[in-house]
Amino acid sequence: MALIKGHRRGWAVALTVAGYLALLAVPSFPGLPYLFDQALQRVLLFALAVAFVALLGGARSLAPSTVGLRRALREGRYPVLIVMGLCVVEVVSLLQLAASGEVVPLSPTWAVDLAGVALLCLSVGLYEETLFRVLLLGGLLFGRGSTRNGVVTAVLVSSVIFGAAHVALVGELDPLTLVQMLLKTAQTTCIALVLGTVYVRTRSFLGVVAIHALADFFPMALLAVIGELDDSLGGYVSGGEGELAVLLGLALVVVYLVLIALYAPAAVHAWKLLEKTPLPASGPFEQDWYPRADDDPTLAPPSDDDR
Repeated sequence: MALIKGHRRGWAVALTVAGYLALLAVPSFPGLPYLFDQALQRVLLFALAVAFVALLGGARSLAPSTVGLRRALREGRYPVLIVMGLCVVEVVSLLQLAASGEVVPLSPTWAVDLAGVALLCLSVGLYEETLFRVLLLGGLLFGRGSTRNGVVTAVLVSSVIFGAAHVALVGELDPLTLVQMLLKTAQTTCIALVLGTVYVRTRSFLGVVAIHALADFFPMALLAVIGELDDSLGGYVSGGEGELAVLLGLALVVVYLVLIALYAPAAVHAWKLLEKTPLPASGPFEQDWYPRADDDPTLAPPSDDDR
């Protein structure tokens, strides 16, 4: 039952902003290892986001259900396959080093770190999918999900916001830093287009959480095993003065360009699926929003490319 019944689109946007800014106020737990501390913070933020969704009457959409999960994983598989492929390349490189007699680094705490990574990725998936897919995208769909333009606009706008939310300015804004921020936003927007499309088509909250968590887990897990995770956390933008800072910034630009080239086909594929999504798609704040079965006849039969 919704406690807020009027202006739900506006409230959804406002509550999304509040849920995002809560990152600045959520308590820390310094007695825990860093990864577990961050995971517990995301669990608290997830609870807050759930409360916001409930205020607008969408709590039932968060109920755990495997209905539609298989189709969600199939249609949203590309980001996961990409990171798995990158991990395979890195593992092969490490095996080649070992075969040549080189010492392959292995973290002495890799098992604990791996457990922490798993918990963190799951909690981040729960929090961010509740905030950006259920609350924000759901709010934008409310009252406008009966038209193709309304659905496409809602998915696109929420995806760009999701991408921008993953970039924070550290230090001064120079041209190189700006390019990094724009490229990171574009790369994350590509992933969000996949997640948004999958959510609108399957209505499976558990499905998008699983895709999100898996796409985060594989690269972080490998870094945890080889002991390089600490150097990679929170470093989306590289700035500073001096020749070394510029070289690091340019290297990050190249990395983002490669990632965009890898993720762009996934975004195009998602866009094509979005064009075939049955209407209306009114979002989780309407009474008829339930996960669709994997073989739901209202969804277009998967083509060879979707299998």
